[in-house]
Amino acid sequence: MRRHTTLLLLFMLLGPCSSPFAWAGIPKGYYDNANGKKKAALKAALHDVIAKHTKIGYDNLWASYENVDYLPKTNSQGRHQVMDYYSEEVHYFNGTGSAVSGMNKEHVAPQSWWTGGTSVAVGSDLFQVIPSESNANSAKGNYPLGVVKGSVSYSNKRMKTGKDDNNKMVFEPCDEYKGDFARIYFYVATCYPDVDWRNRSDVNVSFRQEDYPTLKSDILPLLLQWAKNDPVSEWEITRNDRVYSEQLNRNPFVDFPNLAEYIWGDSIDFAFNVDGTSIGGGGDDITPIFATLVECSMQSGLDPFFVRTYEGCEGEVWTSDGTYGAKANAYSIPGKEADEYLMYSLDLTMIEDAVLTFQHATGYNETVSVKNTYFQVLVSYDYEGVPEDATWQVLDAAFPEPPTGRFTQFVSSGDISLASCCGRDNVTIAFRYTSNSSACYCWEVKDVKVTGYELPDALPIITENEGMVNNETYDLMGRRVPWNTKGIVIRNGKKILQK
Repeated sequence: MRRHTTLLLLFMLLGPCSSPFAWAGIPKGYYDNANGKKKAALKAALHDVIAKHTKIGYDNLWASYENVDYLPKTNSQGRHQVMDYYSEEVHYFNGTGSAVSGMNKEHVAPQSWWTGGTSVAVGSDLFQVIPSESNANSAKGNYPLGVVKGSVSYSNKRMKTGKDDNNKMVFEPCDEYKGDFARIYFYVATCYPDVDWRNRSDVNVSFRQEDYPTLKSDILPLLLQWAKNDPVSEWEITRNDRVYSEQLNRNPFVDFPNLAEYIWGDSIDFAFNVDGTSIGGGGDDITPIFATLVECSMQSGLDPFFVRTYEGCEGEVWTSDGTYGAKANAYSIPGKEADEYLMYSLDLTMIEDAVLTFQHATGYNETVSVKNTYFQVLVSYDYEGVPEDATWQVLDAAFPEPPTGRFTQFVSSGDISLASCCGRDNVTIAFRYTSNSSACYCWEVKDVKVTGYELPDALPIITENEGMVNNETYDLMGRRVPWNTKGIVIRNGKKILQK
C-alpha cells in the first residue's frame, strides 16, 4: 500500500479546502463525449473535455498548492506538510499562499521543452507543475523519464538521475511513483498536443506538436508499463479531486486507470466507454505480477538446462565452467563434428511479455561471424525430444564482434522478446552450437534469465466457443486472430485462456 494512504482516507473529510467541488468525484456526464471513441478520436474527445479549465497562473500556484498538495501531518503552528514526489525532506505550508522556503514549483514535463514558458497554460497547470524540494528539482533538470542503468548523478529515496542504456541522462522516480508520473505525461499529451514542443539536440523531448500520438514512440512503452506496474493510488485520486476544485478539470488517466491502453496501448482497436462496458484488453481488471521464470548462471552446472544432439541423444560438447558458464567447444571430439542444443522448456500459458537475456562470448573465430551460422538462439513451440523434428524460430540476439585475438569479452544479448510465445504451454528455448573440421569455434553463455508478467490463476478458462458473445478475438498485442487461437486471448473485453 502506498505511503500516506490510510491517513488520506481519514483526512479527506478534514482538509482545509472549503470549495463545494472538493472530493466530488467525476461529475455526471463529464466524460460522455469520449463514449464509443478509440485511439486518436478518443484522445481528441478527452482533449475537448479537459482543455477547458481555469488557468490558475504561475504566480498563484502556491496558494492553490495549499488546497491541493497538503498531507495530514502538521507542525506546531498547525500548518500542513507539503506532499513532495521528489524528496522525503519535510516542509510545511506557511498559510499565506506564498512560496515555501527550500521548495520550487517543478514542471514534470520540463519548461524548457516548449516555447512560451510559464505564460502558456501548460506552464502553470496544477496537474503537471507540482511542489519539489529545490535540490531535487535542480538535479532533475530538463531530463526525460527513463531508467538509470549507468552512472548515477543524483539520488535520494524518491528519485535518481543518471545515464540510461543509451548513455543519455534521464530522471527516474522511485517505483512508488512511477505510475503517477506516467499518468501525468498522459495528461499533458492529451491536454496540450498543440503546444510548440521543441526539438532539442541536448535532450530527447518526449512530446511533439501533433494531435496524435503526441508522445514519442521511444517513451510510450515505458510509460504504459509503469502505469501497469504502479496502479492508481488513493493519493492520486485525492489529488485529482482537489485539482478539480481549483482549475475545474480532471486527469482522466487517474479516473480510468486503463484508459491509456485505449489510446496508445493494447486496446487501440476497441471503443472506450465510461460505464465500464468497453471491449478490449484495457477493460479487464487482471493485474499481472512481474516474475523471474528462469535464472541460471551456468557456472555451477547446467541444470535446469539439458543438452540434446540433433538426433535427440545426450550431448557431450556443452559443459559447465566455473568462470565462463556454459561452454561449447568441439575441438577434442572426433572430426570436430557437432550439432548440439542447450535447452530449457517453459510453460508460458499464464505469462505476458516474457523476455530472455543472457551474457555470452565467442572464441577462436577471428574475423568470422558466427551469429546464426554456427551459433543460434532458437525457440520452438513443438519440441518433443528430437530437435530435428521440431519447428524452430531464430531469435535476434546481439552477438559480440569477431575477436582480434582468441576470445571476445562477454556482451549482453539485449532484451529478446518472447511475447509471441506467451499463452503457450510448450515453449523451448535453445542455444544451438554447430561445428566441423574446418570451422570449430567456442561459445560461452552465462547468466541466462527469462522474466515476464504472471497472470492470476483466476483467469477464465474456456474451450472453443464456450461462453462466446461474439467471436472477435485478439491476441495480447491487440491484433485480430482466429477465434479458435489457443492460449491467452482477448474476447468480450476479458483475457481468457483458451484450450
